[in-house]
Amino acid sequence: MATLTYVDLVTPERVLYSGQAEAVVLRADGAETAFLANHMDYVSTVDVCVVRIQGVPHRSAGVLAVQDGAEGPSGAEATSTDEIRAAVHGGFVKVAHNKVTIVAGVAELASQIDVPRAQRALEAAQNTVAGDAGEDAVAVAARDAAERAKVRLEAAASLVATLGAAGA
Repeated sequence: MATLTYVDLVTPERVLYSGQAEAVVLRADGAETAFLANHMDYVSTVDVCVVRIQGVPHRSAGVLAVQDGAEGPSGAEATSTDEIRAAVHGGFVKVAHNKVTIVAGVAELASQIDVPRAQRALEAAQNTVAGDAGEDAVAVAARDAAERAKVRLEAAASLVATLGAAGA
């Protein structure tokens, strides 16, 4: 059995995940970073990225995934690889006492991402960027929106692929 760490992924509105995992992988302060059990204390900013919570114990082991305010064991995010993915739009990560805490202003679990809406947002942002290649506020906001949409699509991609394979 792998050594586990405790993980909390929270936003101001709700707790997206709270439970054990073997590893947490995210982009912190410009670099891909992984946290395993007993990691040294660490505090950093989290970039706009996909957070991967890997090695989540099976639902029957009592994983607590909290979604939309309803607490209890949930299998909505468990995949065949037991990995939970979330699109996170910046925030902070703190590691201390064998616990990884990710606080994000905005975050979505992969299963909750509206893929067609994210694709439309990406197209709209790319059209704005193409029409305004400068460094003004509109162009910067459009590039940021495109980055967030890409992260949402990346987070949802593994879930869509898993569901597609299951239906084949």
